[in-house]
Amino acid sequence: MYKLCLSLLLIALSPSLLAETRYISDEFRVPLRKSPCSRCAILHQGLKTGLKLDFIESADGWSHIRTPGGMDGWIENQYVVTQPIARDRIARYKKQNAALNTSNAKLKAEVKELKANNKQLGGRLNAVSDDNEAVSRELADIKTVSANALNLKVQNQQLLEDNGKLQGRIDVLSAVKVQLESSNTQKWFLNGGIAVFLGAILSILLPRLKGKRRGHSEWA
Repeated sequence: MYKLCLSLLLIALSPSLLAETRYISDEFRVPLRKSPCSRCAILHQGLKTGLKLDFIESADGWSHIRTPGGMDGWIENQYVVTQPIARDRIARYKKQNAALNTSNAKLKAEVKELKANNKQLGGRLNAVSDDNEAVSRELADIKTVSANALNLKVQNQQLLEDNGKLQGRIDVLSAVKVQLESSNTQKWFLNGGIAVFLGAILSILLPRLKGKRRGHSEWA
């Protein structure tokens, strides 16, 4: 029983599952009939032009279709086409064309903006190039100054060493000078002592010599 119900359900649903899309042709109104014959009962007085239909099957010049509202019936094949009618296609093409024009306008605006941005970027690139050249020149100057500073440092170090050597010589000469001055002072003291000693001797001898001279003169 279950298999029978399932089979009946599949049979009932199979036309809708296999249905293709069809459209009412460029006729003002097309009657929908219950069976595939021109004298069969009419289910709908007239389906309007361009109506989208589900195509189920074709038999004896008639098309078995289903409307969007779920009505099932037959229409002569001459009134059924596989593509939308010209009016609907034109309307759709116009809509697509309008969308394309809008998209094209947006793309043109984007291209214009990109060109402007590209121009600005070009100007910035030139400015960056100029700045790079200026930085390169400054770097070269800094390297030159650094080299000069290094040379000055070496020269300053050499001068400090020479100054240290000269200071050592000055210290030696100062010590020698002090020694010489001390030696001269000792010589002056010695000479002074000798002079005093000689003066004392002379002060003793001179009176005696004068006395002897007087004696000789008296004897004469």
